Amino acid sequence: MNFFRLGIGLVFSGAALSAAVIPTTDANVQSGLSPYNWVSADGAIHSSINGASVTVKFKGTKQLALQVATDHIKTNAAGRYPILAWTVNGGPVQTHQLAAKETSVVLSANAADPTVDLYIKGMSPFEGRFSGDLPDNAVKITGFVVDDGGKTAALKLPAKVWLNFGDSIMSGDGAAYAKGQGRPPDDSWAASEDGRASYGYLLARHFGYRESRIAYGGYNWAGGMAQVPALTTLIDQKTSTVSRLEKDLLSPVPDLVMINLGENGAPADAAVIQALGKIRSRIAATTTVVVMVPVSGRGKAELNRAVASYKSTAKDEHVFLVDLGSLSFDTCDGQHPTAAGHEVIFKAARPVLEALLKKSR
Repeated sequence: MNFFRLGIGLVFSGAALSAAVIPTTDANVQSGLSPYNWVSADGAIHSSINGASVTVKFKGTKQLALQVATDHIKTNAAGRYPILAWTVNGGPVQTHQLAAKETSVVLSANAADPTVDLYIKGMSPFEGRFSGDLPDNAVKITGFVVDDGGKTAALKLPAKVWLNFGDSIMSGDGAAYAKGQGRPPDDSWAASEDGRASYGYLLARHFGYRESRIAYGGYNWAGGMAQVPALTTLIDQKTSTVSRLEKDLLSPVPDLVMINLGENGAPADAAVIQALGKIRSRIAATTTVVVMVPVSGRGKAELNRAVASYKSTAKDEHVFLVDLGSLSFDTCDGQHPTAAGHEVIFKAARPVLEALLKKSR
């Protein structure tokens, strides 16, 4: 489908259309952003989190396009550009990989009053994902183009928030690949990810929470690839210059925090203890915190020791360590679960979390 800007008009398949642009500062756009993920600045929103989402309901329009900017992206490999995914009115998932100099993406061509649920499906782990005001691999959205007279409408989203912290397992690396396919070459990593295949997302949705995340590939308790800092810093900052906090707390305060770290090396006890203390200082005293032993079993002894030490010292009865034990599931490379693999982990974790949530109430 051909789509391009012509002054304040647009052309869809050869038919001229008078159009309006809804800015990212619109109240209904802002309320549709997944918490903790997005930076709103200079008339745009941006995020470098795989799985970060924005959900918006539109009225009075059939045609809808996303305005984007890509001039800040620092990569010469087309396969490393971020991939967007979206549904319109609950329909099938559509995807699009951004490209250099791209300024617009058609989301809907003929759906009346569309509700769009858009998320970042894949993102390269190699470019800068934290440093500066606008990270090198961030998705940057500058507005929504609608039919003349189109507008947004209020949309009710789940009231409870489930926050996932994690490494490549939690972020969904490898989920879009087939069993045994192997890791892709460097310039195709973005194409392997699907944040909504993650077992953390599946759990949040199952229990009726709105899922948000602070998840990166190559990440651990003490930091990770592309200058991503330790969890004690990352919980406070969206980028190296932009805070997540409001009056020293995450806003909104999450109802549950799940942490999946340790696949990238056994963590030092001190890193785990310090991170748990920092997380508790940024949430409610009664917010449930779930620390997952990596499904590979890596770091099991260290996590058992560190979590027990933290709970004993801090007298924190709302932190739980969950070990699912030995699981057999599909992976693309012997480590990273495919979408089917995440389903297996989700089904194993579901009854454990059901019992835990009843206990923590």
